[in-house]
Amino acid sequence: MILVSYDIESDRLRMRVAKKLLAAGLHRVQYSVFMGTLDAAEEAKLRTEMAKIPQAAEFVPHDSIMFVPLHDYSLQHIELFGTIPQRWEEITGETHTLIF
Repeated sequence: MILVSYDIESDRLRMRVAKKLLAAGLHRVQYSVFMGTLDAAEEAKLRTEMAKIPQAAEFVPHDSIMFVPLHDYSLQHIELFGTIPQRWEEITGETHTLIF
């Protein structure tokens, strides 16, 4: 499980980053925070793509993109105050589907 957060001033660049995160299979849990599970190859590809973002003309010195790995212990100790994000069980991998 990985959490990705960004703080980017440019609307255009912010939208580009969000689209890449969604395309990679992450779920938006807050406006600039995404979570999900990626396999090692998917995560490596996403990190490579995100590493190129600071070279964009719109990226300014105080912009940032942060990757935070979340392990089972971290997931079990998340505290939410307020509304739980939609599809929380899907995001955290707690959804189990049984097909007959």
